[in-house]
Amino acid sequence: MKADSPENEVFSFPFPISLKAIGKDVNDYRQFVVETVKEHVLDLDLDQIRAKPSRGDNFLSVTVPFVAQNREQLNAIYEQLGKDERTRLLL
Repeated sequence: MKADSPENEVFSFPFPISLKAIGKDVNDYRQFVVETVKEHVLDLDLDQIRAKPSRGDNFLSVTVPFVAQNREQLNAIYEQLGKDERTRLLL
C-alpha cells in the first residue's frame, strides 16, 4: 500500500486549513504568498488573510485560510512556497 493512498490520508478532503508562511519580509513577501495560494485556490477570501511582522520586522507571518480540496493541491502550494529563498517556515 502506498503511503499517499487514501487509506493512509490523515485529512479527509475537502477540509478547512489556515496555512501559515513565515519568511523574510522583503520584496513584498505577503503578496508572493497570496499570489502563490491564489494560483491553486479559486475561491480564496482575501479579506481573511492576515499578516504579522516579527518584533524586529525582519520576518513576516502570513496566514491564509482556505478549503483544501485534495493532497495534490496542498503539496503544490507548500512546494511552491518552500522553493522561495525568503520562506523560512511553513505550517
